[in-house]
Amino acid sequence: MTERPVYEKEIEIPSECQVSVEGDKVTVSGPKGTLERSFPEPQTEIKVEGELFKASTHINRKKSRALVGTAVAHVRNMMVGVQYGYEYEMKIVYSHFPITVDIQGKTLIIKNFIGERGVRKAKLIGDIDIRTTEDEIFISGIDIEHVSQSAANIQQACKIRDKDRRVFLDGIYVIRTKKGETVKSVV
Repeated sequence: MTERPVYEKEIEIPSECQVSVEGDKVTVSGPKGTLERSFPEPQTEIKVEGELFKASTHINRKKSRALVGTAVAHVRNMMVGVQYGYEYEMKIVYSHFPITVDIQGKTLIIKNFIGERGVRKAKLIGDIDIRTTEDEIFISGIDIEHVSQSAANIQQACKIRDKDRRVFLDGIYVIRTKKGETVKSVV
């Protein structure tokens, strides 16, 4: 007789996605690409049964139940990414000194920020596509963690210290996030 799990969550796998589990590694494939992720926690059991992805635990503790929810949320984000992709739209805001941006490999170079002579650099994470216009930056990719962390690095590189934030509003800010066809405004 097998032991029933104490806590279990499941999500339906869309017809466009293929999900496979090998040990602690989950691979999700779809029309836009393939993503892999490892779940090294021994407390959580992950498996695919038919058209369902299931995560469960036999340990009745708050941390173990939270790990089940985390595993399901990560796989759901992976499925959305390989189906539709993610896009972050950022706005370049300045009042007097025009900010210019330049892409060099996996680094975004920010020039003339509040009149500074030096340059500020932001690291771009993972496999993302980045394009710029005169006052906007678009970051897109299939992995939400890479897209959002790259946007956060750019926004953090333009953080102003030792000045009044009510007066110095210059910077590069996330104004819109997009997943597939839906648009969520941040402003």
